[in-house]
Amino acid sequence: MTKQTIIIDNLAFAKRNERISGELNLSDCGRLSTLLAADSNKALSSYMPSASIAFNLSGKSGSHGQAFLSLSLQANLSCLCQRCLNEMPLKLDLSFDYQISDIAEEDLMLAELDEPDDIDLQSISQHMDVVALIEDELIMAMPIAPIHDQACASLSNQSGEKPNPFAVLKTLIKS
Repeated sequence: MTKQTIIIDNLAFAKRNERISGELNLSDCGRLSTLLAADSNKALSSYMPSASIAFNLSGKSGSHGQAFLSLSLQANLSCLCQRCLNEMPLKLDLSFDYQISDIAEEDLMLAELDEPDDIDLQSISQHMDVVALIEDELIMAMPIAPIHDQACASLSNQSGEKPNPFAVLKTLIKS
């Protein structure tokens, strides 16, 4: 299966108020698939109804000539619960705002320190890979150690401590 690529000129895209929406297959996101449950990885080559990544990317121009991108993602994925090691669904509903700037790559990190946290900076690119951006955002949004909310709660109540086999001897001393 060929990997889907979406390349845009992000500055022109934003200035023309363009919009792209669609769905990605897990096979398009190789790095993300390594973080998902093994059963999901087996199904990468075929359509998997339980896993989906829907996206909507829109551009707009600001009143002072700035260019902005807005990305919204809805992902239904499957990962491993780190408590019971069983497969669990993971639903992500995310949105991101970017300002496109002509700041050089090395100065981009310094400029982000001065910007508010709700808008990220993207450098101007005539060949911006939208799929890579989506995959990056999903990887960063994945929980480090996903766990079930309710289904495996009984496992968390077990402390792992075993009864002391010598506790019986204490009762013998008192008698």
